[in-house]
Amino acid sequence: MIRAQTTRVRALVHSVLLTQQFFVPIALMLLVVEAILTYAIIQRVSYTEIDWQTYMQQVHGVLGGERNYTKLQGDTGPLVYPAGFVWIYSLLCALTNNGTHVRRAQYVFMGIYLATQALVLMIYRRARVPPLVLPLLVVSKRLHSIFVLRLFNDPVAMLFAYAAVLSMTRTGIRRWSGLLLSLGIAVKMNVQLLLPGAAFVWWRTGGLRTTVVQLVVVALSQVVIAAPFVYAFPHEYVARAFEYTRQFNFVWTVNWRFIGDRVFASHEWALILAAAHIALL
Repeated sequence: MIRAQTTRVRALVHSVLLTQQFFVPIALMLLVVEAILTYAIIQRVSYTEIDWQTYMQQVHGVLGGERNYTKLQGDTGPLVYPAGFVWIYSLLCALTNNGTHVRRAQYVFMGIYLATQALVLMIYRRARVPPLVLPLLVVSKRLHSIFVLRLFNDPVAMLFAYAAVLSMTRTGIRRWSGLLLSLGIAVKMNVQLLLPGAAFVWWRTGGLRTTVVQLVVVALSQVVIAAPFVYAFPHEYVARAFEYTRQFNFVWTVNWRFIGDRVFASHEWALILAAAHIALL
């Protein structure tokens, strides 16, 4: 009898942790935990000002009528993000009393965080990831910091990027993947790193025609989103919003801090990273 009970317990543990049988209730429970945890972080952990005020200064320039990207500045530097960033942060500016109501912005980013987690959980379910690994999604101190304590634009860009990835896993909405990916690129250009993988999926699922159509959607939507800037100062817009030669400051890196400033800033290191990315594709 004890052996039978042990067998049933093992079977239950296996079903809960390693199969898809209880994936949805576990995912919903984690989202509830995340909502409580993230709200507590907003209430108890001090917000750190890094780029929020600069973002507000940059969008104020646009709202004031400036369309030349080279003239849009903030305290920590020039505007170097595509036009989607401008429109989204203009909306955030309006929602937060010209950027002064930071706590309200944190609640908005809490919503973005929970939506992103929900998308990732749906992607995991499509990939049949075992529920055993799901708690790892809620233990990242850095993720909570980036979303609700820093208010960076990366979370907004990745919300669209993950939506694009999820759409690629579902036949009925796959046709929207190019537009969703483009919306992410319009917020921050590093989402372009997903384009080779996306192109491969488009080619495998729809052939050359689908791939070309989706790439055209990506390109045209970029033009539409940036129309006021492209019409007025096209060269200045492209040079700033998609500045591939821009040198990043070592002080802001986390993943590569161990290599030192000299190596990080070297041209050789940039080539090594580019070659590694291409090889892994």
